[in-house]
Amino acid sequence: MTRATEIDIAEAARLYGEGWRLRPLAEHLGCSFQRLSVHLRRAGVEMRGPSSPRAPRLPIGARREAIVAAYRARMPITRICARYCTTAQSVRTLAEMAGLSVKPPRGRLDRELLRRLHVGEKLTRAEIAERTGYRYGTISTALREIGLAHHRRRPKPTS
Repeated sequence: MTRATEIDIAEAARLYGEGWRLRPLAEHLGCSFQRLSVHLRRAGVEMRGPSSPRAPRLPIGARREAIVAAYRARMPITRICARYCTTAQSVRTLAEMAGLSVKPPRGRLDRELLRRLHVGEKLTRAEIAERTGYRYGTISTALREIGLAHHRRRPKPTS
């Protein structure tokens, strides 16, 4: 850890003002976030609180460029979010800012369609996921929410 006297408060204040959150900034500077908070307050920096409007939380610098490059390369948004620890809305916003066309987020899965595919056509979760384009986990969660058990392909073993 960096000693308190070694923190460049002017640099810390500038980055905090640009929208850096306190914990990532403290990690970047090599100190604890509590220590950084104390020094910023002492330097007269107005801290963002729960009632104040949030600073923009969009990624900056090389991370932003990497996210846009991944979106350009048609990497799935869920994978981009996992790789760069961001949200789908941030990915869409960054892509729009870069002048790329962005699909609107998909809405909730139609429960009647799900019921028809699962009960009427007796499709498995994997088959429903492939047909609808939703993830397997999304299908599983939706089936659980509407109270439908999954189909068993093999008979239950007898004890």
